[in-house]
Amino acid sequence: MVKRRPIDAALFFFNTCCFVGCIPGAPGTYASLLAAVLIWLFPAIFGDAVFAVILIVFAVATVTMERFEGEDPGRIVIDEFAGMCVAMAGHRATLLTVAIGFVLFRIFDILKPFPVGRMERLKGGWGVVGDDVVAGIFANILLLLWTRFI
Repeated sequence: MVKRRPIDAALFFFNTCCFVGCIPGAPGTYASLLAAVLIWLFPAIFGDAVFAVILIVFAVATVTMERFEGEDPGRIVIDEFAGMCVAMAGHRATLLTVAIGFVLFRIFDILKPFPVGRMERLKGGWGVVGDDVVAGIFANILLLLWTRFI
């Protein structure tokens, strides 16, 4: 019998993005959507301080994902949340930019073009979170090009 500690419940709550990861269907999309909504509603928190949010989410998710020995359980969706934060880093959080950032991030996260898919080969939480961060970087670059040139 595995003894549960209070920190386990807190980590589960955090890593499932307030239990969004427990919703059947497409939990990664739901977590990305949650991030998009929070970025749009609270740009001062998730816009100006986005790098701090990314670092905290990345660090906690990476450390706690080590417990899963590199597996990527579907309920753990904090990596999608972090990827969406990366996609919007440095951008104004208008409804249009957040929507475009969301769509671009999901495309890169689902299709996993090189090197996004390659990141999954990293060990432990690094691979689980790394692919979403790189997908977010790709989405961020395309969003940057779109906002600057269109």
